[in-house]
Amino acid sequence: MKRNFELIPTNGIKINTLIEGDGKPVIFVHGWPESWYSWRHQINPFKKAGYKVIIPDIRGYGRSEKPKNVNSYSLKEITNDLIGILDHLKEEEAHIIGHDWGAPISWYTSLLFPKRILSVSGLSVPFTPFNDIPPIKLLEQIYKNTFFYILYFQKIGFPEKELEKDIEKSLRLIYCNSDAFGMKKMVDLALKNNLNEKDKKSLFLEGMNEPKDLPSWLSNKDLKYFTKEFEKSGMFGPLNRYRCMDLDWKDLFKMSFDKIKKPLFVVQGANDPRVNIDESDQIVEALRTKGIDVPYMVKYDEGHGFAKEVNRIELYKAMIGFFAKNLK
Repeated sequence: MKRNFELIPTNGIKINTLIEGDGKPVIFVHGWPESWYSWRHQINPFKKAGYKVIIPDIRGYGRSEKPKNVNSYSLKEITNDLIGILDHLKEEEAHIIGHDWGAPISWYTSLLFPKRILSVSGLSVPFTPFNDIPPIKLLEQIYKNTFFYILYFQKIGFPEKELEKDIEKSLRLIYCNSDAFGMKKMVDLALKNNLNEKDKKSLFLEGMNEPKDLPSWLSNKDLKYFTKEFEKSGMFGPLNRYRCMDLDWKDLFKMSFDKIKKPLFVVQGANDPRVNIDESDQIVEALRTKGIDVPYMVKYDEGHGFAKEVNRIELYKAMIGFFAKNLK
């Protein structure tokens, strides 16, 4: 099926954006390492439900422009990109849904532009106020002698070289080891071989389980599409999101739970290898204590994304119901 894309001028750059459907806009924000294509299964259901679907390739990804300055990938810049897209489309307000890095982007778009966002749905990454210590410094204290991927990604050029050596293999390993099934295999392998935590000098892909087959949610066609996207874009722009974490802290430190005023829907896979379920539990508990109604969906057989069709269908229905309830 041919999709409708527009290269939209916004915030000083051009962002490749899928735009389909009529009605109240819903912005879908992808994570790392993904693209607009990550939301391919949501397009038609939301169009049929009466929404305008807006899915950008975040700056640095796919066919969107790729600034050369690392600091150009801060949350403030990316949130301004999204608001600029709404301005270009002459839309005053929209719902926003984010997965992985797309979730923090969605949280802060709502916090920085509260009059433009109707509701926020965060998948896999809950809103977490910044600590008193800059995040990279804090991670360096926690992971003094062991490998941690965010610290590894701070080295400009080195992770790009590793991941771009064989893009298809890199993506296959990342995707297949990030869902609940892949994570279980990694844990089982580590226990079987009595493996310790990775050494600080390890590579990102080192120790990942090589899948014999792709999971049910990822076809060879899908993997080929993602591969072509990253062969065009490279990994520099996408990895810069991690390199702006201290800049985000400087820009947004004062943001807190008290700023959350919009309807909120939290979705969590209990086996997520990147985001511990405790983080989602904490934000939901904190907000419910304040008397804020927060729908919370947890699937104990999922990881950093919902792989099982029955769970995905339940999630889509819940999201559309959430919008219908909060659409004014």
